[in-house]
Amino acid sequence: MINKDNSKAWFTGNMLLLGIISFFADVSGEMMTPVLPLLIAELGGSNLIIGFIGGFGDAVANIVKVFSGYLADITGRRKFLISIGYSIPFFAKFGIGISTSWVQILILKPIERLGKGIRGPPRDALLADLVSYELRGKAFGFHRTMDTAGAIIGSFLALGIVIIFFDSFHSSLSILQLIIIISAFIALLAVIPILFLTDSSKEIEKRKIKNLTLLKSIINLPKPFFKFLFITTIFGLSNFTILIFIIHTKTVILGIDETTSLFLQTAIPIFLFIVFNITYTLLSIPFGSLSDRYGRKRIFGFGLMLYIITTLGMAISSDLFILIPIFGIYGAFNAATDGIQKAFAVDLLPSEYKGTGIGLLQTIMGLASVGGGIIAGALYDINASFAFCYGAIVAVFALFLLFMWDFELEKED
Repeated sequence: MINKDNSKAWFTGNMLLLGIISFFADVSGEMMTPVLPLLIAELGGSNLIIGFIGGFGDAVANIVKVFSGYLADITGRRKFLISIGYSIPFFAKFGIGISTSWVQILILKPIERLGKGIRGPPRDALLADLVSYELRGKAFGFHRTMDTAGAIIGSFLALGIVIIFFDSFHSSLSILQLIIIISAFIALLAVIPILFLTDSSKEIEKRKIKNLTLLKSIINLPKPFFKFLFITTIFGLSNFTILIFIIHTKTVILGIDETTSLFLQTAIPIFLFIVFNITYTLLSIPFGSLSDRYGRKRIFGFGLMLYIITTLGMAISSDLFILIPIFGIYGAFNAATDGIQKAFAVDLLPSEYKGTGIGLLQTIMGLASVGGGIIAGALYDINASFAFCYGAIVAVFALFLLFMWDFELEKED
């Protein structure tokens, strides 16, 4: 049953602070994301390794989320967990920036994502507490907008560093490492606003479940939530790491002209990543508002259709100009699913189990992403089109289940 909340205001001080925190975290994170697969390749990692590192890193983050969410529920110390989660990435990113082997990145990337795993469910549960059911989609959309606005700035910073300093370094490896080291220091800026956050969890909610084990808390989650969990697990197998999408742009570039300069091989993937993030940012709030008006199921399903279009487009594309709109559609897909998926899950959860439920959702999806990343990476090494066709086929199955099943959502009065 959904906890009733009479508050109609959604833009509060805490909401703004959470947005600012995510903004700086994503400036840092998305400086690293488009260059990380290029760095792994420079250090000798294959496409299979790139897919595995991306999936494994996300899996570690998501495995931790169920425990982080549970702790947030039983202790109410969401701010404390959030602060730990945003502090860890600095050390891991700095280590990645000075790595000399892809094996070192294999170790450090999961540590960097560990911070995301610790902070995610407490932050999302805190965010959900701030707004009523009727405005939840817009609130999650706002948070995703701040998040991806930071991603746009981070992407532009990465591109700017490549343009300004590439000739000075005369080495793509050195410029990639510089970008990641700078991103590590920017990550520290996300920690400062946390000092001004206030916890919103209620004592009565903590008393309800303080004696429950994690297993009992999971068992108490409602059945409609488990149906949605199954669908998102299937979808997680298809939604493999973005690192493969990025490295594919380099494959297309070299397929067109094997003599393309190292500068363009570095700059073009970052540019396409910017296209992705701009679309993602512009559409997050509109899609969130549409989910409030027309239902999470319809908008989430539309997002899955956009993902199918994206993967099929990547499978057949051999032209850089076609990749530009494809990355735009890829951004629209994320805007229609990322925040809305969390809002959908929260709609199916009682207030005292928000953290546990969101954590479980993201943990299971993380495990699925490991499998998806390994499968896609292995298929990509055989033929790039195989990986993207795999993603499309599995996503079609998830979409079918989404519209076949009734989740029996109970809307608030």
